[in-house]
Amino acid sequence: MLFKEIIGNNSVKKQLIEAVRNNRISHAQLFSGKSGSAKLALALAYAQFLNCENRTTVDSCGICSSCLKFNNLSHPDLHLVIPVLKTKEVQKPVSDHFIGKWRDFITNNYYGSLNGWIDSFGTENKTGQQATIYKDEAINIHKKLSLKNYEAEYRVVLIWMPERMNLEVSNKLLKLFEEPPKGTIFLLITENTNQLLPTIISRLQSIKIADFTAEDIVNHFGEQALSLEKAKQLRNLTNADLGKITLILEDKEGELDLFSDFSVWMRLTYKMDLQGISKWVDNLSLKGRKQQNLFLSYAIKMVRECLIYNFASDTLLKTNENEFAFLTKFSPFIHEENSVMITEKLEESIKAINRNANAKILFFELSLQMVKFLRLKRKFAIK
Repeated sequence: MLFKEIIGNNSVKKQLIEAVRNNRISHAQLFSGKSGSAKLALALAYAQFLNCENRTTVDSCGICSSCLKFNNLSHPDLHLVIPVLKTKEVQKPVSDHFIGKWRDFITNNYYGSLNGWIDSFGTENKTGQQATIYKDEAINIHKKLSLKNYEAEYRVVLIWMPERMNLEVSNKLLKLFEEPPKGTIFLLITENTNQLLPTIISRLQSIKIADFTAEDIVNHFGEQALSLEKAKQLRNLTNADLGKITLILEDKEGELDLFSDFSVWMRLTYKMDLQGISKWVDNLSLKGRKQQNLFLSYAIKMVRECLIYNFASDTLLKTNENEFAFLTKFSPFIHEENSVMITEKLEESIKAINRNANAKILFFELSLQMVKFLRLKRKFAIK
């Protein structure tokens, strides 16, 4: 991974490059950012830059032996630590059991999420267990670091989602974070610093990764693939998650007109038009699971925008012209009495879709619930 291949976060790139050029390399660093941000990509580009045999003043060369190995995530001095699942075949898992699978997952989408990683296990995860970095991982790391570097100046231990370390692992790695073996760099990639032990955070240099802007997203995919207006819509919908945006744009199961589908759905449910609801459900149920999830996420977003319009400043809204015009008429029906119930029901529906629920039954029942929710009266007036 080259720095130039990563959009945005120019100040972070400059910080990392200058640290190497000035030989002020921190032995343990924490890259923190939202799901779908550039945190992992930047950490990988940094690791490659550290060990490039012919690096320039601004980037790795990309063609030396070290760069090629880092680019494939196969360098012998790159040690990857990831959350894993127990399977029928592996009851005491460590990262090495699944590292080939993870390489394939990440190289297909460097902005992939933890949920996407868990989903890749498919039927292997029938119990719905959470991915974890187990205690045996700490033993494995200590064994690896007891050996000398194979060929690189800097051995890199990259821990993806360290918030998934259990307490025993965290405590066993504390000393290593503080005093790693010579020539060893720890790079931790997190989405939630609040779930890390304060004693760990205090031992790490913090590098905060900014969200992608709409302009960044257009630059990543190209103007012919994505307009600025569409990029703004997808950014708002996904909370600037480039991984989700990539999956949406790659989905060939059929385009959704999110605003049109949502506004029609709300009108039908408010009017209790059961025949119209049935036709609407039939159309949406023909879409793929990704598209159905996308619609439900959009519905949650629109409920949130209604609340902002009702109780906060219009400047906080993230809507286009058509959405704003709709909000001015629809927002009185979203209030303190029903907003939480609507949001919870939509979130439950996303989980049900992910468990392969019958879409036609789910969306029809959800529509009937919306009929009830939209008729709840608010307790006090809003603007």
